Parts: sequence; C-alpha cells; structure tokens
Amino acid sequence: MLAHWRARRHLSIRGKIIGVIAGLVVAAAAAAVPAASAHPASADTDTYTVSTVLIGSNGAIGALYQPTSPTRQEATAFVLTHEYANFIGTIPCVQLAQRGYTVMCVKSEFDDQAEANWDDLALDVGSSVSYLRGLAAVKHVVLVGYSGGGAIMSFYQNVAQNGLAVCQAPARLDPCGNDLANLPPADGVVLLDAIPGIAFSDLTQLDPSVTDESNLRDVDESLNMFSPLNGYNATGSSDYAASFVNRYTAAQGAREARLVAKAEGLENQIKNGKGQYSNDAPMPVGRDDAAIWYADLNLLSRTKGKYPLISPQYPNGSPPQVIHSVRVTSASEATNDEWSSSQSGFTADSFTSVAAIKAPDLRITADSITGVDWASTNTATVDNVPGIRSPLLIMSMTGHYWIVPAEMYYDAATRAPSKSLVYVEGATHGFTPCTACEKTPGVFGDTVAETFDYVASWAAQHYGT
Repeated sequence: MLAHWRARRHLSIRGKIIGVIAGLVVAAAAAAVPAASAHPASADTDTYTVSTVLIGSNGAIGALYQPTSPTRQEATAFVLTHEYANFIGTIPCVQLAQRGYTVMCVKSEFDDQAEANWDDLALDVGSSVSYLRGLAAVKHVVLVGYSGGGAIMSFYQNVAQNGLAVCQAPARLDPCGNDLANLPPADGVVLLDAIPGIAFSDLTQLDPSVTDESNLRDVDESLNMFSPLNGYNATGSSDYAASFVNRYTAAQGAREARLVAKAEGLENQIKNGKGQYSNDAPMPVGRDDAAIWYADLNLLSRTKGKYPLISPQYPNGSPPQVIHSVRVTSASEATNDEWSSSQSGFTADSFTSVAAIKAPDLRITADSITGVDWASTNTATVDNVPGIRSPLLIMSMTGHYWIVPAEMYYDAATRAPSKSLVYVEGATHGFTPCTACEKTPGVFGDTVAETFDYVASWAAQHYGT
C-alpha cells in the first residue's frame, strides 16, 4: 500500500522538478548576498558560490555552497534538511558558507508536514551525504539537525551507524523499510535547537478538550487551556495549577491514542479491501495548536544540570550554570480552530509515518518531559540520539523553548565518543537576538555570530578545519 502511494507521488513530482529547479537557482543565488547583520565582521559576501543539485529521485533539491577560492574549511561539509521546509538561503547555510565550509542545504521533497514520509526523508539525507563524499575537496561530512531537522538527522545517523534493527524494532508503530539498509554514515552531528521529535511535537499541540473527532466543537471545558477559569492569561504568561497541567497532558496522550487507533483502523480497512480508497485514506486532525507550554512560561523553563552559556561576555561559554529560558509567551487561541493543511491534512499513512506516538502518562514540568514511549516512533530525537557513535554538538537557544529537550539529548548520548551541550543566551529559534526578551537593549549581542563561531570552533577541534 505504502509502496503504491510512493510510486504515484514519484510520477507527479518528476513533472514539477524542472520548474522548481529554475526558481531555486535564483533563490540560491540571492542567498549569496545575505544581510550584513547575519555574517561575521571579517566575512565577504562574495566568498562562495551556490549551485543547485537534484537530490535523489523524488524531488528534493539542494543548494551547494562552495568557497570561491580554496579554504581549509571546505574539507568539512555540512548538510541540512527539514521534513517540509525549504532550507535554501537560511541563516545556518549562509553562516557556515561564509566561514569557508562546503554546505548542502536541501529543500524537502514535501511541501507539508502532513504529507511527509519519514523513510523518504532519510533516503534524501543519504543521497546528500553520498553526493558530498563524492566531491574531491570534502573529507568529512557533518549532519546539521536544525529545528525539525534534528529529528531527521538523529534518526538517519542512528540507522546508518546501527542498521535496520533500530528502526524496525517491535516497539515502532511504523517500522522503516528495508530500503534504509546500508545508508552512508556521517562523521558527526550538530543539533541546533532541535525538536524532541515530529510526533512528540504534534502530540503536544493537540487540544485534549476535544471529545469527538467528528465534531471538534464538542469539547470538555474542564480541559480548555484557553479558559481563564483554568489559569489562562491572554496578555502574559499563564499560570496553570500542576493538577491541571497533569490532567491536560494525560488527556493529550489519550487523544493521541485515539488518533493512532483511527489511523491503524483505516490502514487495516484498505489492506483488507474494505476501505473507501485502495491506496490511502484522508485523516484530517483539527484543533492542533494548543501546546500548554507555549502559554505557561513556567513549563520547560530550566535545566536540571549546569552547562556553559554563550554570551557577549563568554563567547566560548561561561562556567557551567543552571540554564533558564528567557522566552516570552507566544500562545494564541486564534489558530487553534483554524484549518492548516501543513499540520492537519494528514492521510492515514502520513499520520502513522510522522505523527504516531505513544504517551501513556505524558507529564511536562519546569525541567522534565516524562511518560512518553519514545521508542514507539522513528521520529523521536530523544530515542535516536543514543545510537549516535560520532562526535555530537548540541546547541539550544534560551530565547526559545527547547532547553529541556537539549539536556535530554545530552544525557541520552551515551555512545558518542565526544559530546558537548551549550546554550546561547537570548537567541531565538531563528538564531537572532530575542529583543522582546531583553531587559537592557542589545544585552544579548550578536547571537547569530556567537552561534556559528562556536560551531566553527567545534568543527576545527574535531576535523582540523
């Protein structure tokens, strides 16, 4: 069934590739002249070239950044991708290229998360790694897992270094296919503000007040996070009681279980020839913008241990300290009842591939996430990091909300020969300073330069460039 779906996608995608490449050549060239604030003071904007490369055969397209003149750094190549976003021209690509590295930034073959297939994403990474290894100047290839890319890259490296057994384990709700055998492993992994996993992120966005998937207006008001009676504050940080948070997250796990059962039921109907469709089935998921930790800044707000903090005063990292988030609330009730195809337009197959997870007793506190069966999904960064057996750098931005998961990755990375975890003070998820978080204007400095100077220093330490 899934193979049939892939074949149909392949035929439709090939017809679009030529036009898309033409547009991306222009976009990639434009990326060679970034804003002045997004590069180190010593960098010139004409020190690298950009060319467009077709990745694999299913429609992923890459922009290859190479230094105009030979550099020592070009021997290390970085590759970035995302489950549905276009990474061409983004800050990490430009920043690393400006520092003399070879960089491959990929536009995903998927336009929406809800149509993504996890195995296909891994194959695209494998094609990117193989392409870079074929360049005469490249000696090392490093995966950069930025945002949702962190889930992809940790999964890829885990499978590439440990084989199919890790992604076909009995606990997986959607085991990988045999076509992921013999993926070429990378030489290292950098996680930049990486998410805990695609399925986990979707899970924690679910509105658990929904009691009937066929009537999303039928809600349980006692589980409505947007009700002031439950602690919601529309103008600042909400302050939910721990008992409400626990009921809320437990109900999210229960709703997720119902959705998993629905997807599996639709797939079984098709398998048995009793479905409305012969290949896949639409499975929209609504009211899916209700993460309680968006609204309550007390949640996911600090680390348990002590780690270096990058700041203008400590560009190489401060003495270890407990890290606190400086983020501001971004909760909004407005989008929770609106349709978004990139988050809601699942089919049974795509939901199972990227959004299915078990969370029988989900709990979220100031410094922890527990009660999740991370092994139930191939998309869980937390579960894939333990399989990484290469140097690992983890960086998290304190102007965002992934500081607790970053610590979880660090603790889980028991097989990496070297591992580092550092935080960038006041940086947003997009690496720029969080001006809304500042108590003093400019206090966070140039967080973009600080972040990628540190990545460059790490690469020099591990790969001699």
